[in-house]
Amino acid sequence: MSNIVAPQNASNASNASNASNASNASSAPTATGAPFAFRDIGISPDYDAVNAALGAGLSAWSGNQWPAVTPVVKASDSDQYAPLHEIYQMFTVPLPAFTPNHWSPPNYAAAFMGTHPNLVPSPGDTDADGNLVVPAPPVGANVVTELEELVALMEYRPGVMGEAITQAPTIDNYFSGILSFNRYSHPVTTRLVAVALAAATSGAMRFKWHFQRPRPSQVCPALLPPIEPPQHAAYPSGHSTQAHLIAHVLTAIVGARANTDHTAFGSTDAITRNPYFDMAERIARNREVLGLHYRSDSMAGIGLAAEIFSRMEGDADFTAELALARAEWQV
Repeated sequence: MSNIVAPQNASNASNASNASNASNASSAPTATGAPFAFRDIGISPDYDAVNAALGAGLSAWSGNQWPAVTPVVKASDSDQYAPLHEIYQMFTVPLPAFTPNHWSPPNYAAAFMGTHPNLVPSPGDTDADGNLVVPAPPVGANVVTELEELVALMEYRPGVMGEAITQAPTIDNYFSGILSFNRYSHPVTTRLVAVALAAATSGAMRFKWHFQRPRPSQVCPALLPPIEPPQHAAYPSGHSTQAHLIAHVLTAIVGARANTDHTAFGSTDAITRNPYFDMAERIARNREVLGLHYRSDSMAGIGLAAEIFSRMEGDADFTAELALARAEWQV
C-alpha cells in the first residue's frame, strides 16, 4: 500500500481565481478525462472546464464536484497516474467474505425468518396429533376463573416487579445467564436464540391478530397492571412463546444439563430438571403476576413454541446451524 499515493494538489489555497486553479491543475498529473480532479479542498471547480470534460449534453451537479471524485494512484514509481478503477483491476486479492458471523444476531434472525416463513404456523394449522396448534381462547365462566386467579396473584407483585420489568423488553439475557454465552464466545448459539425470538414473535403476533383477545385489565380494571399493557392482543402470550422456544433450542444444543439427585436429602427419587424450561415458566408466570396475561395465554404460548420448534427440526438450514452450535459446546 506504500506505493499508492494521493493526488497532488493543483494549487495553493491562496490562488483564489478559477483561471489560476486551471493553470496549476494543468501542470499536475491528471486522469484521462478528469483534468479537474487535482485541486485543493475548499476551492471551487471551474464548471466550464468540468462540463467540457464531461462531454456534450452533460452537465456537472455541484454536489458531485467537491471534493474531487476521481482519485488517482500509481502502482509503482514507473507507472503513470491512472484512475483508481483501472489500478484496482491489476490486483488479484479477492473481496473479503461476509459470513453469518458478521451479522448481528437480530439482523441474522430477521434474514433467516424472511427466507424460512414456513417455520411459523397459521390459524387453523394442526400439530402431529391432529390438534389445533393454538385453539380458541377460553370464554364465559372460564375467563372469570382465570381473572380470579390473576387477582389473587397481585399480592406477589412486589417480589417479581424488578425481574418482570427487566424481562419486558428482552428475555434472552436470562438464558445466557444460565449458560454464560454471548455473540463472541458462542456466535452460532446466540444466532439460534435470536432466530427463536424472531420466530416466536412472528408466530405469536399472527395468532394475536387472529383472535384479538382483550388484555385481562380491559375486562377487569381492578387488576391495575403496574406497567402499561403492550398495545397488542393478549392471546397467546408472546413472552411465553419466546421463552419456551428458546428453551427448546437450548435443550437441543446442550441438553438439559441439570440432573438433581435428591437421595442426599433422604429421598430415593432422582429428579431431572431442565433449567431452560424452568426459566421459561418463570418468565411467563411473571407476566401473569403483573396482570398482563391470562394463564391460558401462557399455555397457548407453550403449544405454539412446541410446534415452531418441531418445524425447525425439519428444516435443513436450521439443523445445519444446530450442528455448528453443538460443536461450540463440544456436545
